[in-house]
Amino acid sequence: MSLDFWKKLSILVGLMAIAMIFGVTIFMANLEIKDLDLWLHIGTGRYIVENGFVPSQDVLSCTIAGKDWVNHEWLFQVLIYWIDKFWGPDGLIFMQVLLVTVTMAVLLLLGYNNEKQLGVIFCLLLVSLIYHGRFTIRPDLYSLLFFALFIYIMSLCLDRRWSVWALFGIQVLWANMHGFFFFGPLFVMIGLFAEWLKRHAPLPYEWNHSGRLTNEEYRRLKWILVAVVAACLLNPLTFQGAWYPIGVFMQISGESKIFFDKIVELKRPITQGNIFSLEPYPYYRLLILLSFISFVYNRRKLDIGVLVFWIVFLVFSLSAVRNLVFFAFAAYLVFVTNALSISLRDIVPIRITDKKFIHLTAIFIKGFLIVWMLQFISDASLNGYYDFDKYERKSEFGGVSQRIYPQKAADFLVDNKVKGNFFNDFNSGAYLVGRTSPDIKVFIDGRTEVYGPAFFKFYQSIWEKDNDEEFAKAMEKYRITGVFFSSVHSHIPKNDLNYMYRNPDWSVVYFDFDGVIFLKNIPEHQAVIDKHKIDLAQWKAKELNLYRLGAAQVVAYQNTNRAYTLDALGLDGPALAEAQAAVKVNPSHHEPYKMIGAIYGRQKEYQKAFENFRLAALFATHDQKIRENMAQALFDLNEYEHAVSQYQRVIEMWPGDPKNYFLLARAYAHDGKYEDAVKTVRQGFRMNPHAVEDMMMLGNFLIEKNQRKPAQEVFSALSEAKKEDAAVLRRLGDVYEALGDRESARELNERILNLSTQNQAVSNGVQPGN
Repeated sequence: MSLDFWKKLSILVGLMAIAMIFGVTIFMANLEIKDLDLWLHIGTGRYIVENGFVPSQDVLSCTIAGKDWVNHEWLFQVLIYWIDKFWGPDGLIFMQVLLVTVTMAVLLLLGYNNEKQLGVIFCLLLVSLIYHGRFTIRPDLYSLLFFALFIYIMSLCLDRRWSVWALFGIQVLWANMHGFFFFGPLFVMIGLFAEWLKRHAPLPYEWNHSGRLTNEEYRRLKWILVAVVAACLLNPLTFQGAWYPIGVFMQISGESKIFFDKIVELKRPITQGNIFSLEPYPYYRLLILLSFISFVYNRRKLDIGVLVFWIVFLVFSLSAVRNLVFFAFAAYLVFVTNALSISLRDIVPIRITDKKFIHLTAIFIKGFLIVWMLQFISDASLNGYYDFDKYERKSEFGGVSQRIYPQKAADFLVDNKVKGNFFNDFNSGAYLVGRTSPDIKVFIDGRTEVYGPAFFKFYQSIWEKDNDEEFAKAMEKYRITGVFFSSVHSHIPKNDLNYMYRNPDWSVVYFDFDGVIFLKNIPEHQAVIDKHKIDLAQWKAKELNLYRLGAAQVVAYQNTNRAYTLDALGLDGPALAEAQAAVKVNPSHHEPYKMIGAIYGRQKEYQKAFENFRLAALFATHDQKIRENMAQALFDLNEYEHAVSQYQRVIEMWPGDPKNYFLLARAYAHDGKYEDAVKTVRQGFRMNPHAVEDMMMLGNFLIEKNQRKPAQEVFSALSEAKKEDAAVLRRLGDVYEALGDRESARELNERILNLSTQNQAVSNGVQPGN
């Protein structure tokens, strides 16, 4: 067959691959609604529509009410409020599909070239795979569309007069949709900076001429800068609104770092620990490599503007996970720009650049990518979970997720028309705004830049550090009348939960797998409390209908969640009942056994505790806590030899945890293997020199067993590290006395006396030696 046939076939297969990329992207864009902040946007949009203005101060919370709020996403919020009102979740998902499809089409038009088709296909596929991570129905979707349109117009349409007005219009929309609108002026400034360098600085190779604009295009680019900067001012707060995102960005290096440590999407994608690994984010890493290599091969004809653009967005993406897709778009532009100037002969040896061979190879690779994408869709289509309300499987595509939101708990508040100031966990704040505002004012929601790092730390001191004193102050200061603890994303902190449950001024009115709601005993809540008050001590487990479940392979996460909450309250009976109900549903799930084992362990029914921890370990072989608990149960049963064996296994699997060396040493000592106990405890102490209490406990046990020589070794090792610890020295002196070594005991007593004299001198304000 002719060379022309193979070329046309290669292009046809390539077009099929591109169609498959769009198929994959559209399919994945139909993902069910999972985003938390979406509900905050819907709630805010509702407020704007109902009140006819964009609030410039907080109106959603009880904690920062009246604080200045630059809402740069108001247009997006109004838009999705109307879409949700008239078309519901399906309308929101359709909006996402439409935006994603148009954005990908712009990228394709920006980079498509028949001669470089394979490179464009592969790079576009990587972009699509990274893009999937931002299918969350957030204003980012519009930012990405505007990003692509800006680059398209600046790259291909700068010679057209309408480009100024087009970019001006896009910038106006962008400035009222999302805080990343400053990218628009940034793109133009990068272009102007690069053009200035090409015209005034001596650059290497052909850089002064690569991508150089005509004089007319250069003048137009200057007018575009004026236009897009002016467009940024067309927002409800003009100058303040235009500057606000930049001000927030400049604060990242200060106290705002706490957000980057605590919020997943704000964490760095590449750290020192994973810099040389393919995981996480392998497609992102591959795009970095490909785009960098394209610069290497195109180094002689490199466009300095493209290089600066790439560096800016690489640095931007390295700062937070949510920025990866912006770099993906930038890397795609870089790759297709450099590819135009790269010949295949620059990359591969001359002997394998026969055109027929090249076309056949391209056909094979494109075909492989098509098959891979078909398999990708097939695998993704199986993603789903069990709907316990309908007793049927729900796909992860379409509708609203049943696993992400405390939906039933919010339904309770809405159905009972509950009003007031509520304390809530961070992850629930946005959802509560969307579902219950303005009746309920939240404690905190997803607007981290509005609340600020100081308030976020204050919240963390309550939620993560279980600070009851701070909790009590907050309840009084902000006149909290309701508490909403969600258990959808994580277990409720034990101290906070018990603080509320033991407080006679509060009543539990809702309890289920997705959370607990407390209402304060005030007249406004009395009717709801009288009707719905729950005594959790008398809680009866909610068992699923096993007849309807049949042989469905499901995990009874609802029973397990309730069991964890009840267990945190010390309600062993109800917690045990819920955990046992979960076992009935799925006897191969480890979590219920882990819970049951812990309860029996507290009740000192060690045999039952061991049996359940053993079952848990069978189904979760790499759960460290389960293994440790099983070893502890054996120790409590006085099965010291078997406890030793289990602790040895734990150390073998997790050798970096010093705690288990001390536990193994304790088991050795109880089993009469004193030399092994001393050897092991020394290992643990080298790893954690602060574990004084563990060393003391083992040393005291050895003394009780009349094992004075091993005890001496333990206390000697401890005294070397804690030379000024009188309690340690005194105990070692007792051991020397028992061993008949009076001289060593006397020396230790003198050291102890010396320490006492020095400490007394310091307390009297006298420096030793003066």
